[in-house]
Amino acid sequence: MVEKEQLKNFRLENFQLKSGIKIDLDLNYLAFGNLNAEKSNVILFPTRYAGTHLEQGYLINSDFPINPNDYFIIIPNMFCNGVSSSPSNTEGNFSGPNFPIITIFDNVCAQKKLLNDVFDINELKLVIGWSMGGQQAFQWASYFPDMVKNMISMCGHAKTTDHTFVFLEGVYAALTSDPEWKNGNYERQPEKGKTTMARVWAGWAHGQNWYRNKNYLKDGYKNPSDVLDKLWNKIYYHRDANDLIAMMRTWQEHDISNNDKYQKNISLALNSITAKSILMPGINDLYFPPEDNEIELRDIKNGELRTIPSDFGHYAGAGKTKSDLDFINKAITDLLIN
Repeated sequence: MVEKEQLKNFRLENFQLKSGIKIDLDLNYLAFGNLNAEKSNVILFPTRYAGTHLEQGYLINSDFPINPNDYFIIIPNMFCNGVSSSPSNTEGNFSGPNFPIITIFDNVCAQKKLLNDVFDINELKLVIGWSMGGQQAFQWASYFPDMVKNMISMCGHAKTTDHTFVFLEGVYAALTSDPEWKNGNYERQPEKGKTTMARVWAGWAHGQNWYRNKNYLKDGYKNPSDVLDKLWNKIYYHRDANDLIAMMRTWQEHDISNNDKYQKNISLALNSITAKSILMPGINDLYFPPEDNEIELRDIKNGELRTIPSDFGHYAGAGKTKSDLDFINKAITDLLIN
């Protein structure tokens, strides 16, 4: 369904980042469905690490709770994903490795400006996201609590943990070990580095149960080596290396309390969330384990934990199986009907 929608552009001129840097940015997005007269039926579904609007269709269907006949759906592309402003598509002083760090907070502030300036929208029926999309959902619900009525974070955190930060440093080292990297000033893509990086991801993304229970056979792979050769060796070939690094830095910097309002007080930031919230970790997710969401829920007044009982690790939030998709859609339904 999303493939048929026209990509739209929102230009942010002289936009001030959290770092203080001012930059012209393009926020590219999809907006479709039926917007009611009150503008109270809006669903925001931001993208994930290395993902674009094209991967967001798995939760949008006339037979699903996120039904474009009933809701107005906005899918903003994260900065640095190669569609919105990124190192790879920016010219001048901020091109390539000179592109500034853009935080989750920056993304959300830009999205709010889009909603206000283009659509005059001041209320969100639901903000939902998977992975880094889930981080954006957290930021939205915390920093703009009066706007967000319901929030679902699938396999996401309110703040990047030390463990995940260290993991990402390993991924960074793998990519930049390629001699072609040249501190981001490469003449051709560091493909060996991207392949090495992908092989690091491969042991983390699906988790142990996906391999232990040989779920890869159901997905058409003969063995783990086949998974590496046919899936992971190619997964980042069409992505720009500087974009991949920039999004890692966005992930590492993530902290919903690191702003003027909460001054790095994570408990205060979580306690500010008034939206009905469902946190949905994958039971075997190595990036965002359920225990981390359990800790966050101690400070969320109207929050609930629903752990996705999936063998797919972090990909539990991607709805790769019917049971995973049904589990996610049940949570969405429970929020939207209230």
